[in-house]
Amino acid sequence: MICSLNEIEALARKAARGGGMSWGLAEEAGKAVRWLSDNGFPGPWLLSELLRQNDGKPYSDLALQQEKEGISRARNGLLCPIIAGALICDQADDLKDGKELQLGDVAVPLLLAPFACEAARSAGVSVALEWGGVTLSLGDSTPRVKGEEAVLLVAETGIVTLSRTIGQADGAVRLCSDRDVTRETMRTLENYAHRTYAPATAESRAGAGAGQEGD
Repeated sequence: MICSLNEIEALARKAARGGGMSWGLAEEAGKAVRWLSDNGFPGPWLLSELLRQNDGKPYSDLALQQEKEGISRARNGLLCPIIAGALICDQADDLKDGKELQLGDVAVPLLLAPFACEAARSAGVSVALEWGGVTLSLGDSTPRVKGEEAVLLVAETGIVTLSRTIGQADGAVRLCSDRDVTRETMRTLENYAHRTYAPATAESRAGAGAGQEGD
């Protein structure tokens, strides 16, 4: 099914909220999925995978804990890329100064790309987002990808590195947007979105961040 970017963003926002994110995080998720789709990546599918992984987990498990050995990780399990996105945007000036940011044990790492791109543009620099042999070059120009597609779309990875780059970016350009949402992905996101219409229960409030992270 071919959807407009507005439809994709709206559905992603509602699904993220239904999946337990606060309205603030859900807004960021919607924008991130829209950016990914506009730049040739399967944004809705990536979000559906993240929501599946996070379903029923409290925000405290998914949030960043204190940095250890230069690597920021979740308190328990995999780090949520939407939550980590705020950290990336907050460190735009550090990236400009050449500081490297490392995140450990990240769920659906490609969902970090919109936040990395925003940080790069805010700082007026180009950056490289890397994991598992894949490199995304981000900044003012169209994103470039170097590496295997299967690794680009992994559900989780060990270490993700974000750093400033100098010179010509390497890698392939995604030539068109990806607004094709499969029936399965659409059904999954709609099921999460429908939770926002149902009366709250103890189980639904136990989702990723529900009631524990400010709107």
